[in-house]
Amino acid sequence: MNEYPRRPREARRVGARILDTAEGVLVALRRYRVDQAFVELMDTAKRRGINPIALADALVAMAEDQLCQDVEDAAAAVALATWGHLFGVGGRDGAPAEQLHGLPAENA
Repeated sequence: MNEYPRRPREARRVGARILDTAEGVLVALRRYRVDQAFVELMDTAKRRGINPIALADALVAMAEDQLCQDVEDAAAAVALATWGHLFGVGGRDGAPAEQLHGLPAENA
């Protein structure tokens, strides 16, 4: 029997759904295959010390132009620094991340 606590089934479904949606955003914007999008999300989260679900949520919120609503600040800052240029904000090509929605800038 597994001794580790498991997340409730609903939470697992929500997490899987947001990951799938974030993968879809990267597939559309970067013309990736789904597996490439998944690897980019996981690598970025690991490299920056961010929960992958929170990072995926921030990416989807940015795609929906809802970054200020119910998104972890650290995940939002990483999403802006990593993918903001794909939306014309933050990151490499747009305004500095610290100027957007009052979020702190992250070192890329």
